[in-house]
Amino acid sequence: MNKYIILLILCSIGFSSSLTQQEKFFCKQCHHFVHTIQKVEHFWDKSIVWFLELIAEGYCAYSNIEKYSVCKGAIHEMTPVIFEGIQTRFLDEDFICPLIKWCPKVYEELKLEDYISNILKDKPENTQWPEIDGTDTIEIIHVSDIHTDLFYKEGSAQNCDEPLCCREGFKLKDYNPKKAGYWGSAAVCDLPERTFEQFVNFLKTDVINPDKKTFLFWTGDNVQHDVWKQGREYNIINSKRILQKFLRKLIQEYLQYLKLETTKCFHNLRVEFSNMWRDWLGDETAQFFKENGFYAKEFDNLKVIAFDSQICNPDNWYLLKDPTDPTGFLDWAEQELKKSEQKDQAVYFTAHIFTQECMVPWAKRFNALVERYAYIVRGQIYGHAHGEFYNLYKDQNGKPMNIAYISSSLTTYNNKLPSFRKFIVDAKTMIPINYYEYRLNLDKYNYIGKDAILKWDIAFDFLSEYGVTTMYPSDLQAITERLFTEPELVKKFDFNQNSGTGLSGDTPQYLYCLLNNSIKDNLKVCKGETLTKDWTQYISPGWRRRIDTSDKKVEKKSKKQKKQKK
Repeated sequence: MNKYIILLILCSIGFSSSLTQQEKFFCKQCHHFVHTIQKVEHFWDKSIVWFLELIAEGYCAYSNIEKYSVCKGAIHEMTPVIFEGIQTRFLDEDFICPLIKWCPKVYEELKLEDYISNILKDKPENTQWPEIDGTDTIEIIHVSDIHTDLFYKEGSAQNCDEPLCCREGFKLKDYNPKKAGYWGSAAVCDLPERTFEQFVNFLKTDVINPDKKTFLFWTGDNVQHDVWKQGREYNIINSKRILQKFLRKLIQEYLQYLKLETTKCFHNLRVEFSNMWRDWLGDETAQFFKENGFYAKEFDNLKVIAFDSQICNPDNWYLLKDPTDPTGFLDWAEQELKKSEQKDQAVYFTAHIFTQECMVPWAKRFNALVERYAYIVRGQIYGHAHGEFYNLYKDQNGKPMNIAYISSSLTTYNNKLPSFRKFIVDAKTMIPINYYEYRLNLDKYNYIGKDAILKWDIAFDFLSEYGVTTMYPSDLQAITERLFTEPELVKKFDFNQNSGTGLSGDTPQYLYCLLNNSIKDNLKVCKGETLTKDWTQYISPGWRRRIDTSDKKVEKKSKKQKKQKK
């Protein structure tokens, strides 16, 4: 009999049942039965998977979401992960048996309100940052979304019918016959590797100040945007090539100054990445990252906490297995923040995806954690958006208390100029004083050709561009209030979000909402949109943890004592 029919019968029986004195007997039988089903070979019938893939491919292509080859490749890549996640989370005896009331509950719900109140119970009255000292500064170079394309082809079409162009095989369009430039194209194209090589040279000769302590924050992504064709080995090779260029031209000479803080990889790639970064993370930190997917590095009065933001990414299908802080990052981060608070040590968070793009339940918990330790969290640095802006973090009363800085991309995808930034930071308090946004004039250097020596121009500095003297949360909120009375300020934000390639026509209200919110639901409410759940909230029972009964506690204690005796 089909396994799905068996499970439906179990559910129908269970919902008409209630726990009895024979609970243990029924529970044991249920566990045994479900476990037996799980052991059946080919539990996921290949014909069913093939049929569902076929339906999804047809819908994707028919709805003009993408062309058929793109739909087929992307769906084929995602399907195994989706079905594995469903099987792991829902076709499990600890889920099914309590659901049909043949066993007592194994998991308890973790309520968001309880988490927030517990985190904030000892929040200090004063969470304001101290005054900037100003006697000395350090510098932070932030590079994000490099996305080198090893198949970039000069002279190919900038416009094509796939999500990534500027490659051999695409014919020029009659309505827009632009050809890919030698150094890159502000189009639906990624960055030529040679442009990245020149970028590293430029950092060394024109950006790094040898008289200043300098940090390099590199926050992913590395690989090109042909996600329907990608494979594990190719992605690793691409990341290694980028890393070797950083290492060969920068790290070896400036090792005492530069530390690489980078994220964005799936858990099954941690071994590869921890080995890549071992030279400057150190053996202990590299090993910790390999095991957990996050790490902390201390530099005197500064601690940098880097985490893999796939743990909160709504597009990460691995979270079907368990969206409940699967790596334990939030609990660990709380302990790290407590340690830093005791030492009055400043903390920076860095990752690839900013929390406004994260799953809402996770983002709200992280926001509460930042609120509790807002006094020592002096900076948050993220990428992913391919546009230049910031997000204000608000406390429970709606008051601004922290800032996430989101950087433009080094890649030209989607219609951008290659960009990065350099922060000037007060060395004593670790509060950002200013930052400089750098952009590459592609038209200029494509005209010169292959003999050009690339130089990124300083497009603006934050203080001058937005008319402020300091960069405290209250200063940045005041900027957003001016959007409704200063049309030129609106144009500046719009232009900078597009990395200098033009205006999108963003309204003051849209920009106000974008800048003032770190949680997706709050952003939607601000824009007047109807709140909808993301996919995890529809199919998942929510955040949960295994109930630790007294019997299990005694058993754990007994095992611990036996280990100690040994």
